[in-house]
Amino acid sequence: MRNLACLVAGSQALTGALNAHEFWIEPSDLMPAQGDELHVQVHVGERFQGALFPFHPRAYEAAYWVGPETVQPLHTQPLAQGDLTLSAQGDGLHILAVASFGRTLTYTSLKEFEAFAAEIGASAALADVPPQTEHDGTLQETYRRFSKTLVYFGSRTGADKRLGLEYEWVQSDEVITLFSPHGRVPHHPVDLFCRHPNGQVSQQRLQTASGGQVAPDEAAAKRCLINAVFLTPAKSSKRWSSDWVSMFWAK
Repeated sequence: MRNLACLVAGSQALTGALNAHEFWIEPSDLMPAQGDELHVQVHVGERFQGALFPFHPRAYEAAYWVGPETVQPLHTQPLAQGDLTLSAQGDGLHILAVASFGRTLTYTSLKEFEAFAAEIGASAALADVPPQTEHDGTLQETYRRFSKTLVYFGSRTGADKRLGLEYEWVQSDEVITLFSPHGRVPHHPVDLFCRHPNGQVSQQRLQTASGGQVAPDEAAAKRCLINAVFLTPAKSSKRWSSDWVSMFWAK
């Protein structure tokens, strides 16, 4: 029961801290050896900085640890004793992929919601379907997270691939491709954050090409995060949904 209580408390703290901003899971080691155990932490914040939380797989709708030949479901495992550690399933690329449950935020005014939409580059969605508030002036948004973390054990071999998340980034060669349930996503705004060796964080607002790809220039960066948001009306213009899709990787 203690582990379950910690899981619920951690999930509630994470929900309260999200406030509809970037989410990613970062490993303790950027290039672990095959025999190493890897610890990861959940990050929630803005511009590649923010609060840290433990990673509890059971707090997610889906969580997978994908090795070169094996897919290990994490969200169906018994509650972990202490910190979760991830082990290599072979040499090369491993992927931690998660999908969150839906959480609901309440905006106190239409102006507040419009400012949020402008911040994520989704004002066009509001132009197509003008939002309306409830009788008390509030408006609700239900959000979900889809996130991947790329980790190489031993050597930088292996290729990223489509894992089947509803929304997902896939890295290949010099480009990263954005997928939705309808396939590749063209002409969509995305944010790229990179942390450089001197500790500085750079930010670029990019747009996917006609084939859904972006080609980020992060030559001097050590760690990078890419994020896109899909904002759509849910049944009525008084209720909206957002789907956040991110990917973390290191050079």
